[in-house]
Amino acid sequence: MEGYPAHYVSHNLPFVILFGLGSTDPKPRDVIEDEYPLLQEKGIYISSDLPNVTGPAAEELLSCFHDFDAKDAAWNNRPGKGKMGTTGFTYRSVGRAFTLPPHTAKPPSSMPSPDAEEDVPRRPSLTPVLHSPLSPLTPESPTFPDGIMTHFWFSKHQWLLPSTLISFFNFSVDPNSSTLQDNKLKTEINALRTSITASGYKIRFVVVLVCEGDDDEATSMDRVANIRRGTSMDSKSLFFLPAHLSTLEVQAFVGTILASIQPSCLEYYRDLSKHARRKRNRGSVPPPTAPPTYGTSQTLSAQGWNVRYETKLGFFAEFRQEMDAAGRNYEAAYEFLLDGDVFESIANWSPRFDEARLLADVLAIRILRCLLWTGQTTSAVQSWSNHRARIQDLIDRKGKGTRTYGWEAWEARWSTVMAELIEKVDVPIFQVPEQPHLNSATSVEIPDVYAIPEKAFSADERLPPWDLLHHEGYWLKRAAQRTRARRKFALAMPKEDRSSPGTSPASQIASKTHLYDTYLCPEPHQEYGLPGHASFDHSALLAQTFRKAAGHFSKRQQRRAVERLEFEMAREYMRSGRWEETMMLLKPLWRKLSWRKEGWWKLVEEVSWAVRACARHLADGETLVAVEWELLSNRASNWQYNIYKCLDGLDVEERPFAVIKYNSTAPCFSSFFAFGSTSGRLGEAITAQLTVVSKAHKSSAAIKLLEIDVAFEGGLEGFSIRHDPTSDPVASTPKDSAALYEVNLKKTSLSSEPSSPKSPPAPVAVEPPNSPVPKPSLPDTLQILFGPADLNFPPGAIKVFEVAILPRDAGQVRAAKASLSMQEEQFGLSLIVPLHEPVSRTDWWSKGGTGLTRKKLDVEHTCSMMILPKPPKMQIDLPELRKAYYTDERVDIRIQVMNEEEEDAIVRLEVQMLGSLEKIPAIRWISTSGTENDQKQQKQNSDSSGNQPAERYLGLLSPSAVRSETLTFQALPDMAEYALDIKAHYHLTSDPQTPILKAVTKDMIFIRPFDGKFDFMPRVHPEPWPSYFHCDEDDVKAASPDGLKQQWSIMTKLVSFALEPLLVHSATLKILETRYGAGCKVVEGESFDPGMVKLGPNNEIDRAFNTEIQKTSIEDRRSSTVRLQLEVIWSLESAPDRHVTTIIPIPQLTVPFGEPRVLAAAELSHGELPLVHISYTLENPSVHLLTFQITMEASEEFAFSGPKTGSVQLVPLSRHTVHFNLLPTRRNMWIRPNLKVVDVGFAKMLKVLAAEGCKGDKKGLAVWVPE
Repeated sequence: MEGYPAHYVSHNLPFVILFGLGSTDPKPRDVIEDEYPLLQEKGIYISSDLPNVTGPAAEELLSCFHDFDAKDAAWNNRPGKGKMGTTGFTYRSVGRAFTLPPHTAKPPSSMPSPDAEEDVPRRPSLTPVLHSPLSPLTPESPTFPDGIMTHFWFSKHQWLLPSTLISFFNFSVDPNSSTLQDNKLKTEINALRTSITASGYKIRFVVVLVCEGDDDEATSMDRVANIRRGTSMDSKSLFFLPAHLSTLEVQAFVGTILASIQPSCLEYYRDLSKHARRKRNRGSVPPPTAPPTYGTSQTLSAQGWNVRYETKLGFFAEFRQEMDAAGRNYEAAYEFLLDGDVFESIANWSPRFDEARLLADVLAIRILRCLLWTGQTTSAVQSWSNHRARIQDLIDRKGKGTRTYGWEAWEARWSTVMAELIEKVDVPIFQVPEQPHLNSATSVEIPDVYAIPEKAFSADERLPPWDLLHHEGYWLKRAAQRTRARRKFALAMPKEDRSSPGTSPASQIASKTHLYDTYLCPEPHQEYGLPGHASFDHSALLAQTFRKAAGHFSKRQQRRAVERLEFEMAREYMRSGRWEETMMLLKPLWRKLSWRKEGWWKLVEEVSWAVRACARHLADGETLVAVEWELLSNRASNWQYNIYKCLDGLDVEERPFAVIKYNSTAPCFSSFFAFGSTSGRLGEAITAQLTVVSKAHKSSAAIKLLEIDVAFEGGLEGFSIRHDPTSDPVASTPKDSAALYEVNLKKTSLSSEPSSPKSPPAPVAVEPPNSPVPKPSLPDTLQILFGPADLNFPPGAIKVFEVAILPRDAGQVRAAKASLSMQEEQFGLSLIVPLHEPVSRTDWWSKGGTGLTRKKLDVEHTCSMMILPKPPKMQIDLPELRKAYYTDERVDIRIQVMNEEEEDAIVRLEVQMLGSLEKIPAIRWISTSGTENDQKQQKQNSDSSGNQPAERYLGLLSPSAVRSETLTFQALPDMAEYALDIKAHYHLTSDPQTPILKAVTKDMIFIRPFDGKFDFMPRVHPEPWPSYFHCDEDDVKAASPDGLKQQWSIMTKLVSFALEPLLVHSATLKILETRYGAGCKVVEGESFDPGMVKLGPNNEIDRAFNTEIQKTSIEDRRSSTVRLQLEVIWSLESAPDRHVTTIIPIPQLTVPFGEPRVLAAAELSHGELPLVHISYTLENPSVHLLTFQITMEASEEFAFSGPKTGSVQLVPLSRHTVHFNLLPTRRNMWIRPNLKVVDVGFAKMLKVLAAEGCKGDKKGLAVWVPE
């Protein structure tokens, strides 16, 4: 918004003066203070004799106030302008002196002053009515007698007249002078408040005491309270800042002050609004201080006074951030100004006309700000257009017309104003998010280009696009267009109108005044001066505007608009002769123009010509060659082009060499590549065609290429075609200027040393990754494929080069790029053409009866094909592979390789075990053949974790030869499934460059050979228990274990899971660990040697192991745990001497030693009657005397002899056996004797545990009675 007075258009925020804070240097006088009427003569002077508050604490406090300054905040109602919940303030820091603007002007010199002596007689008619120095009623006012407003009135409330004055004073902590200092503070505060009150302004007065050092907090608070009482100020008017506060604490302190003064600031501006409203509602014009002189303009009309009052009401509403009310007042003032007789009563030659026009612009700007503030974007655009149309009508009727440079300057400024308003308001829909620094695949939100209409407009209402609010770039682009029109009108001015006023007669100056509108723009002689005189720099303004607009379009990824704006900016640089800046801008733009893809060749040509002009001015040979190459295209204008003469008349330091990418210029040459088929095989030649088409202008000279290099991705070697004028085509078609060449490719040597940077790049083939056969190191010279052909291309020529290439690796291959190179005496050029991009049509050319014929290929991507491996005839067999293997066994696998090729082959085996588990068995070769390197590799693999492949070099295999190799590995103890991957890498001795691969994968399943079922059965220990009341001295001396003993039987059932019979050699119980003060040993059945028992699939073997567990100390009553495992030694029936050891874990056995228990053991009688002798052993391992109540329940299954009921008392560490004889009623059945044993002391029934001859289940104890 340049051109308008700053305070005329700036946003209004409550104005606060910081009095006496900061540096003691005198503040420089502001321009407003120098220009404001009568400020120095009649201003109200406010001063203080105390020094300023300085030092680090004062600087930090001042910095915090400036941090809260919201004058640079966005012009919107979103939170964040102020802090601590405030609406925001603007501050001005002054010293110890400040002048408030006067209320009234001084009386005219011809009238007595109201301050004259009272005894001087005065006539009532001569008593002056004094008004504000800015009022149209005051003779000294710049608006007297018929002016409406002046920017001084806006400056008065924004820079001179505060709503709050915050005065800062030092608070001394010296105890010797504290009382004197407090009295001075009270005197100074009262004097300042009296001065402010006497000024007549309702300014809020706030005092801040800044502590100078450490002091007792209670003492300081007492002194502050005393000062408050002495000055009649409360805690919201007098604040105390302690010393040594952190930055956050100081910020909180400042926020507290601002939060306390905000209501009073808003009320201050509300009172000013009330005062202006009362004056407006009077309905009459107040009398002037002195009437206008005879023959001059009349006083301001009533409608003009309404404009003043409505403007003031809107201005004060803005201070309160009531933008809706402010907008209504501004709109009323605007309508009074333009619809009434205000403008009609002003002559267009009068300065008042431009003043009123300036006020109309200011009101329109403030209306736009209010609309954008409240989110009424479409209404804002309509208001902008309405003001433009009304001003245009006004200028056409009363002004100097709109066909002048002045009007176009205003149009440009008015568009720029809209762009700046959108930027300052920070319209949410146009906010640009921060771009993340991530991969290109990351999606980035693009801001909108225009805003949708607000809710006030119906969804069915069709609005023209120019009524929608567009982003800033749109308005800046429009401003640039109007600036160009301004320059056009300025250049059309005649020479006599451009002379300076000092050299022109008065009549000519007067005529220019009526011809040219100079509102907010230079005079004609300054706009476009005569030669040798300064003129306005339109090009600089245009370049600046284009740059800003391009930045906004770029943020929204409107690439075409950005390119157009950058090109226009470059044209302005060229107009100004700034060639280096033009080249810096045009060169990257020219290379990345999106207009080429769109086919906008006229625009592309304009840019190319501009680049050519810059290159010639800067002697940039490389760029000149590249742009001349593009201008050779037949899409360019009709021009006699000869690229060999592009550097004529240009002095270049060194021979230029240009590398041109196909997509970065208009295609002067195009190239297509096609394979003859979609697939091929290793060792078989592949036929392909490279088609090169000249698209040069038909009148241009023929272009001679030095060579064409083609590179591939994949296992295909690149080739080079070099110019040979003696080569003849095998067929041609004169009508289409097409020719077919059969290029015979041969190997030729090329030095591996790096070529000169000015020479064309050598063809480079893309190597396939992870090549299976190691490649030999590169020799000193590189072998490339080379073939000759005629590379002279007249305009429109089509040349097809057919080649036969031998693939070297299997896989997908694709034509990557073609490099077309020129090497001339003056320059060099290389055109890089990508061959993998899809094209609309690709033809296959062939020789026909009448010349060349072509057939359209139906394949979507003709530049790629699949190279299949050469079918391997090498056979790999595993003759001894089993269906399943077993854990823990050593596995030997014999691999048999048979050469069924018709030639000798060099073979290398590679074997790897694959699986899903982290741990994989390590494999190794057990045969002794192979070289020393193979043996090292074998040792390395045997020590590895199994993830590395094991390799074996077999060497030369003759046709039909068979070679066997054996590998071995130790199976892991866990079940698993693996895949044995076997690869035979070989090549024929006649073709060592073509690798062949034969791969075989076999699945291997590892299962457990056995599984065990275990049952723990208690047994009655045959030895007597140690006595609790007897101590054997020999045992004490020997320090042997003297604790309790228990015997347990481990019933083992060994089940075979194998798929074939196994030979079990032995099964041994192993004790791993005994915990909690006990020892364990196997007393019976420690090892089971059945003499190599043959165990078939799903068969089982039963075996019992008896163990004895003894406590180390008789005092130990803790339960003990025993960890056991079963070790089974077995072998396959086919290999009985290869023993395998399998470990079967046994669940942990927990042995209680502190609780009483009951064991039942049964024995059958050998007499005639089937008597069953059953013994119940009651054990008391505790240190208490226990009493047990026993009861044998009767049963129909048997008769018994023994105690029916009874009582058993057991001393500590003792046991007792109760015997019963049972006579079963039947044989061949289970009988269930039920003896109930109750611990009387603890009222607990004991469970009877089955021992020898018994079994226990859910129903209780059971004894088998045989036949």
